[in-house]
Amino acid sequence: MKISAIILSAGNSTRFKSSTPKVFQNLCGRPLIDFNVDLIRQNKKINDFNIITNKKLEKYFAKNGFQNTFIQNPVNGTGGAIQQYINKGPLKSDYYLICLGDTPVINKKIIDDFINQTIRKKLDINVLGQQLSSPKGYGRLVVSKNNLIKIIEEKDCSVEEKNISLINTGFFLLSKKAILLSKNIKKNINKKEYYLTDLVEIGLDKKLKVSFTVNKYEKVLGVNTIEELQSLEQEIQSNIKIQLTKKGVRFENPATTFISMNSKIDKDVYIESNVVIKNNVFINKGTLIKAFTYLEDCEIGKECSIGPFARIRPGTLIDNNVKIGNFVEIKKSHLKSGVKAGHLSYIGDSNVGKNSNIGAGTITCNYDGKKKNRCIIGDNCFIGSNSSIVAPVKILNKAYIGAGSVITKDVPANTLSLTRIKQKFIKK
Repeated sequence: MKISAIILSAGNSTRFKSSTPKVFQNLCGRPLIDFNVDLIRQNKKINDFNIITNKKLEKYFAKNGFQNTFIQNPVNGTGGAIQQYINKGPLKSDYYLICLGDTPVINKKIIDDFINQTIRKKLDINVLGQQLSSPKGYGRLVVSKNNLIKIIEEKDCSVEEKNISLINTGFFLLSKKAILLSKNIKKNINKKEYYLTDLVEIGLDKKLKVSFTVNKYEKVLGVNTIEELQSLEQEIQSNIKIQLTKKGVRFENPATTFISMNSKIDKDVYIESNVVIKNNVFINKGTLIKAFTYLEDCEIGKECSIGPFARIRPGTLIDNNVKIGNFVEIKKSHLKSGVKAGHLSYIGDSNVGKNSNIGAGTITCNYDGKKKNRCIIGDNCFIGSNSSIVAPVKILNKAYIGAGSVITKDVPANTLSLTRIKQKFIKK
């Protein structure tokens, strides 16, 4: 059984009011299009996929590394997109999963169930439906005796049909026989477009097996405006924090915390207010993240204390029992267990050994104007306040750096190094 996926992303996003295309807008730390692309790539039943877009958006997909795009020209509706797709060459798959680029699926079980039910029931057309208490803006599934009769767009609904709460998510699974029937879709007189939803009635007329599956997991919601994107963001954020709380993470004020979907947080982590946790963050158990801390693409060990007002940047690995204080920035560095950096410091492109202390106002001068260089600080070192460590340089185990020093040469183990001019007293 071979299944191909098609992601429809040819709309011009005229309601979005942004120079950035809708499907590349950020949602929980990721472009909107990535949700369904990742979902498809992770599904072992799906063999390949294509993204149908328009000429204007092609450059955005190319810039973001998407090569399997098909240009819809003219842009004449969802049905028109599929008509053009099937005309490009012979169809080699048994089924075609139709997805929408602006309607992210959050839970992979949704598509798993959708595919499984379609195959088990040997359906030709299966539509993913969903119950919504406020269905405004969505097409409705018209059902009689548990049989799908048609899909009707909201603007075409009667007063009675507008009360239907079962909506069309825009996701279809079509057999090869069914997708070929899209050539029979007629242009809508009012919109001058071809609606893929008309395929339901065409399929029924041709005696194909047509049905629907009701989504029972997280909501599948479309995004057409910035307001809808923000609303979906809030809903996903709320769900992320609910799931984390069930696993033993505690939030001081969940509403003020942002967490990217692909970050992981272990049990017994406590997160204070106004914390931002971006992509690819892993926080081990027992760690305290204090207020106004910003984390991105980093790993933090067990029983650490981070913040307040700390910034941990990409490529940083922090081992267990490390204390990072206020206004400390760390980038592309490895801090081993027991390290303390309490105040107003920058540690970049550095290795800091076990139990070393980084004094207030310390900076690693890692950029020489052309390239980044590394600082190596050994175990049990003490870096005095207001020191500048000019990379590349090594400070070996148990070395002490006097406050206010500028270190430009390697420092031997068990030594005190300092650079100061003689203090002068000048009379009035």
